[in-house]
Amino acid sequence: MDGNAGHPSEVRVDLLRQLAELAMGDEVFREAALDDLDGTLERYGYVLNPEELALVHRFRASLADAGIDLDIVRRYSEQQLNRLLG
Repeated sequence: MDGNAGHPSEVRVDLLRQLAELAMGDEVFREAALDDLDGTLERYGYVLNPEELALVHRFRASLADAGIDLDIVRRYSEQQLNRLLG
C-alpha cells in the first residue's frame, strides 16, 4: 500500500512520457503490448498506479479509435510528440 489510502495516486508524467517513447521506439515492446499490455509493462519493469494504468489504456484506445499506428507516430518530430503527450 502506498500510504495514501483514500487519496488518488499522483500521476508521474515523466514516467508516462518515457513509456510512450519506449512504445514508439521499440518494436518488440510494441508488439508484445498489443497482445498483453499489462503483462508487457510488468516484464519491462513498469509498476504503474491505477490512475497511470487507466491513462495508458485510454491513450492506447484513443490511438486505436483514431486509426493511429505507433509506427506512424514514430515519424513525428519531438515537438509534435511533446504536444501530443503534454
